Amino acid sequence: MGTQQKRVASLIAIVAVAAVLVHVAAERRIAQVRLPDWNTVSYQFDGWRGADAMFDPLYGGDPAQTSLLKVYQRETDATVIVYIAFYGDLAKTLELHTPERCYAGQGWRILSVSNLSAGMFRGKPIPAQQMLVEKEGRRRLVQWWYMAGPHPFKNRIRYVYAMLAMSTLTGRTDGSLVRFETPFEAGQEATASARMEDFRNSFQQQLDRALPR
Repeated sequence: MGTQQKRVASLIAIVAVAAVLVHVAAERRIAQVRLPDWNTVSYQFDGWRGADAMFDPLYGGDPAQTSLLKVYQRETDATVIVYIAFYGDLAKTLELHTPERCYAGQGWRILSVSNLSAGMFRGKPIPAQQMLVEKEGRRRLVQWWYMAGPHPFKNRIRYVYAMLAMSTLTGRTDGSLVRFETPFEAGQEATASARMEDFRNSFQQQLDRALPR
């Protein structure tokens, strides 16, 4: 066999091996899909009472593969809306759907966006974000973070690429968005922030049971 023929044979072998690896990785990724169990999220805990909610069709459908949307109340004026979205491929979703874009698209005026340390989840710190929005005189405090597989992370490009690198080793590309929001009156931002912190801490056990590890 000549030198040229050997090179062609080697190239064919490399392509064949690569195709096999891609196929194996794809099958492994499918096998690694672990969906959330929303049934483990309680309707009542620590004085909070929850009810299922639905997306307003005026603003389109839910882009998540599967999600949980509940409204919790502890008092007449203490309400927290919980939205947890699960995506099979989180990186692709981050290109189109983020709270900043979604709220602006629904007519909310973004007054401020800031970083927030939201405690710990499964032994890892939660680097969350917080946003103050207003529409027609109504205000809401919104807090959110992302889960790359089982780990919380902040919405920055370097974390997305780290997640993609991890997927080549584990076969997982899934992730979640965890979002809380609470309505409040002008001048009551401190009260709303304290309410969110209290609810967030109480909800951690529900979140831990529901999200895949």
